[in-house]
Amino acid sequence: MNDHCVGIMDTPDSALLHHSFYYKNPSASLRSNSGIWISRDWILTHGTALSSIINKYHAISSFVENMPSGKLTMVPQELTNELKFQVYRDSGIDDASKSNSKYRVQQHSGFVAAAWKCRLLGKTFDEFFETWSFPKSSVECDQLLRSIFLLIRVFDHNKPFVEISMAEQALSRLLDQLQDPVRGTSAEIMSTPFGNPVFINSIARGIISNVVGEEDCVIMTDALAFPGGEGGPVCIISSDCNRRDVSGMVIAPLSWCRGEQVDYTLAANLAPCLLDILQKRDVRVSNRTYHKETLDRGIVLVRCGISWGTGILVDKDTGIFLTCSHVVAEAPGREISIVTRADKSISRVPAKLLYKTPDCQPYDVAILQVNPEDMDPSLKVIRLSHDPVLEGEPVVSIGFPFFTSIRPTVSSGVVSKTTDWAILTTCCTHSGISGGPIVSQATGEMLGMIVCNAHSSDGTMHYSRMSLAVPATVLNGPLQEYLRTGNPEVFRAFTCNDAVAHKIWNFQLLLPSKL
Repeated sequence: MNDHCVGIMDTPDSALLHHSFYYKNPSASLRSNSGIWISRDWILTHGTALSSIINKYHAISSFVENMPSGKLTMVPQELTNELKFQVYRDSGIDDASKSNSKYRVQQHSGFVAAAWKCRLLGKTFDEFFETWSFPKSSVECDQLLRSIFLLIRVFDHNKPFVEISMAEQALSRLLDQLQDPVRGTSAEIMSTPFGNPVFINSIARGIISNVVGEEDCVIMTDALAFPGGEGGPVCIISSDCNRRDVSGMVIAPLSWCRGEQVDYTLAANLAPCLLDILQKRDVRVSNRTYHKETLDRGIVLVRCGISWGTGILVDKDTGIFLTCSHVVAEAPGREISIVTRADKSISRVPAKLLYKTPDCQPYDVAILQVNPEDMDPSLKVIRLSHDPVLEGEPVVSIGFPFFTSIRPTVSSGVVSKTTDWAILTTCCTHSGISGGPIVSQATGEMLGMIVCNAHSSDGTMHYSRMSLAVPATVLNGPLQEYLRTGNPEVFRAFTCNDAVAHKIWNFQLLLPSKL
């Protein structure tokens, strides 16, 4: 992974779309969308492009509501006049011609020629994201629009009529160019935040954090998108930073899970969505292996009562796992169990609590033990680093926010501050990731264990990009001493009475938010 790629070639263009209603009513407040130029004549965008006008035209709402699921549908010719868009594109002129930036943006006219209701997205949002919430608007059918794709044809007076075979051909060409989203690989979003032409082709970078839902049709990425970014392309950046290939399309820049704002962007994984609508088999050669997959095998889901968090395997011979004390706060009254390879056949085994720090005390550490004979043999130990942590060092976090029955979610960031008592990172952390590792991208070694992010003193704001971790150098000594002696009393060293440590972990102005 490389967060500093420059000079990428073969850049796919994003589009900015304004419905023609805006030009007839310039004072109207309309929702602008991004889109993907898939050829000179075609743009693919998301159904939210209709959210501001669907209730203004009964024919449009009727068309969308009656659209059959899983079938590419041509828009009736009498409706195309109501589905016209002004389309903007960054011309990409050279620097010598940029004396006035407005000349970089080209304007075109287009109309929605075809659309489809994605069966996979519909099922995923109805079931997988059933408890999630998304920004509310005055449009009651926003939930329906999340599973809609729109295919826009740029006006060509020489070819005024569009046939379904032309639309299918354009989508087939796009399918051939798509790149599989592999967890942990560098990703980039191109969009127009807030629909402002000044921001056209704005870039946000991160990694592919997870791929979830029906036939893995939804991408989660820690690259940030903003309102107006719906429809913009999510691209995979090659390891040599010389190529970017479209993989997905932004469908939800903002969302909430269990009342907590989610700092991941949700995007449609275009390959399964297109394969489903074109009724094709995926014959492409694909490598869906996460290039740090061994790290997946070093973490487990920890359950205790109604709570869950993440655990780290630190010694396979004795079955020793690390997690946070607050993850197992209901013990010993409730049984603790670990779940391995949650994305495969679920394997759940009981765990014994060897030690946990008292409430509200640094370092919020718990030590669990399972019978080694009951453990999944594919589990691998995560190596704890013994080296000093460098500020600015690229890292990833791994854990189980949001979901308990899929692969772990990863997020990229850097070490923003390090002390003897705590590591502060910019990794995106949410409830459920407590006990997960912060891992060096360079060495693959664990630098620390995630404990919390931060929230404001009144509890109204969560800062998911401010995560605090216990340094591996704090964890190493007692763990090694226990493995040498078998005496659990050595874990009392995790209850820290140092005044500086207490000051750091209390955040003074900010309060820790347990994950």
